[in-house]
Amino acid sequence: MDTVLGCLVTDSIGPGEYTEKLIKNGKDVFKYDAAVALRSPYTALQLAIAQLGLSTHARIGISALAPMYHSMAIEALGHEAVFYDHDPEYGNISDDPNLKACDAAVLFSPFGIPVNVAFAQALGIPTIEDITHSLGSLGQEAENGCIGSLGIYAMEQGALVTAGGGALLFAPSRKTSPIVRNLAERISPETAMTDYNAALGLAKIRDFPDILERRRALAEMFRGETARTRHKVLGGMEELARGLTGFPILLESSMKDTVIHAKRNGVETAPAFESSIVSQDGFPENQCKGAKSLALRCLQFPLHEKISAKDANLIKKVIATLP
Repeated sequence: MDTVLGCLVTDSIGPGEYTEKLIKNGKDVFKYDAAVALRSPYTALQLAIAQLGLSTHARIGISALAPMYHSMAIEALGHEAVFYDHDPEYGNISDDPNLKACDAAVLFSPFGIPVNVAFAQALGIPTIEDITHSLGSLGQEAENGCIGSLGIYAMEQGALVTAGGGALLFAPSRKTSPIVRNLAERISPETAMTDYNAALGLAKIRDFPDILERRRALAEMFRGETARTRHKVLGGMEELARGLTGFPILLESSMKDTVIHAKRNGVETAPAFESSIVSQDGFPENQCKGAKSLALRCLQFPLHEKISAKDANLIKKVIATLP
């Protein structure tokens, strides 16, 4: 954490040297051609949408499993948020007619389940991909690859690369890099990520290979234990690194009973999609039934690079004895 301490002893508070270093060093991890670091994912998504050249009151498809700020950001711009569904057993984006009728879409991969590239391209509309859950996942055409016209990565709590707040808006290819570079020249200092946040993000980027290796090892350990139960891992049991922001299990038993069982044995769990759009009061009852099913059945277990061997074995034991 020398990077963070180095920032704290300087007079730099707003965006500056560390923010520039974060963007420069992030290229190896995020595979982008150009990027801008911003103070919040809400702002990042709004700015990304503004670059698509949409007409007023456009219909923008968003995942029912996405975080709430997706719909809030879109509606604040005067557009209509159209919710698309996910497969209730696998978690991938469904072939939803609502999505095909949109003017643009924000693609979201819950717990790193890859977006089907051919499916996304066949939509024939501008897309923004939120790779917050898919960073470090395998299974797409390229590891960490972004298939949207633009990409965003929320560097909030729980992210593999966290800055304690903020987000990256980036261009995954040279085709859209001029858009992001022009945007970087226009944004105000109050919109850009501060050096304080960037210093933490920079430290995490430098540790990323070790973070990824440790989380993948834990995920494989927990996946093997889950295979011995009647439950299953969200996304399937293939030997692919997914779910690295947490370990999501699709339950064949009561969510409430399982949470109590885990807590009694010293493991804190939480519904995997409790903060998602579909879990909020007032979400239409007749929409996105697959996503609703996932929200009711999917439980997230801890998955963090700082988990000790002792605690990892405790989590294994709890998984092995799930009701």
